[in-house]
Order: sequence, then C-alpha cells, then structure tokens
Amino acid sequence: MRIVREKPKSELINITPLIDVVFILLVFFMLAGSIEPKDAFAISPPASTSKMRGDVQDFVILIDKDGQVAMGEEKLARDEIESRVRQALTSKPGGLIQLKPDAEADAVDVIEVMEAIRSGGAEYIVLLTVGSGAGRGK
Repeated sequence: MRIVREKPKSELINITPLIDVVFILLVFFMLAGSIEPKDAFAISPPASTSKMRGDVQDFVILIDKDGQVAMGEEKLARDEIESRVRQALTSKPGGLIQLKPDAEADAVDVIEVMEAIRSGGAEYIVLLTVGSGAGRGK
C-alpha cells in the first residue's frame, strides 16, 4: 500500500493591508506637509495695520536684515535687481512684484530695492508685512 503524502500548500501572503497602510501614510504626509515655496533666507516681516493681502505670489523679492537681496530662491546682487525684474515682467506681463523685507532691514536698503524694482518696469509693488494682530512665532 502506498501512502500519498499531501504536498504542503504554499501560503500566499496577503499584502493588501500593507498597501492600505502605505496609502494612508502617503495621504497623511501629503496633507501635513508644507506646500509653500521656500525663501532663500529667513525673513520676519514687519507688522502692519493694512487690510490688503498679498495672496498672489508671482515674483517675491526678499531683503534680509544684512541687506542681502533674493528673488525666489536665488540671491541677487543689487545691480542685478533691475534686469531680473525686467526679465520677470517680460516672461509674465502684468505679474505682481512683492517685496518682503525683514523687520530689522534698513529702510534705506528697502527704498533702494524699491527704486530698482520701479526702474525694472514694475508699476505696482506690494510690500509684504505681518498683520498687527498676528504673532511672530518667536
């Protein structure tokens, strides 16, 4: 008499719960992550009582407390500002130029940059500040 042995069944590993967890984590980190563009250096804008909001971020120019200037993530020399603004406005006519100075930036530096922006062809400049009721997060 011959005994027939059953072949061991290969068990399949169900990875559906693993895929579910991975997608839940993906959604969580997408929602929890920051979507804002990063600045070239840290800026803490001055306070303002103005009600106007600068939500459109076509072109943002930063001035730090040491007088360094950046457009987007790229640092600029003072003599490059006018040509970069002209180039930006040529690529996107009617684009909004926003100036975001540090609260401790020298007023003379801010005015010089504003004049360079005007010379570059900007008709309207938005000065970004923090509302008077907003906290600084320090």
